Amino acid sequence: MNEDVIALVSPLPGFEGCRRVVLMAAPEIAPFARIQGLDGSKPSFLALPPQAVVAKYDQTLGAADRAKLDADEDEPLLWLSIVRVDGGDRAYVNLRAPLVINPRRMLGLQVLSADEQLPMDYPFLQE
Repeated sequence: MNEDVIALVSPLPGFEGCRRVVLMAAPEIAPFARIQGLDGSKPSFLALPPQAVVAKYDQTLGAADRAKLDADEDEPLLWLSIVRVDGGDRAYVNLRAPLVINPRRMLGLQVLSADEQLPMDYPFLQE
């Protein structure tokens, strides 16, 4: 497998035909990154670390999800929240279901937080 390709443990909802993605980042667009699908319809998503939106974002991952990512308890993981832009000039960040990546194993998993205070559509940019 290509060392730059992230294998999704389970596909993102609505994109079941895509199990492999690459992460594209550049200083010019930081803190944003692009998640580019390699399979199926080859979806593309804009993402950013959830801490760029909520400074004290809880990055606790349960044991079952850590096992799915083959991640040790103290292993650093990359957390990304997907950004959705509506038809106008508004953008929303999904803080409730981030994509968590184990860079050592190049495995990714979208996790759903039990914290109902975290919105799936957190307003990021206003008109």
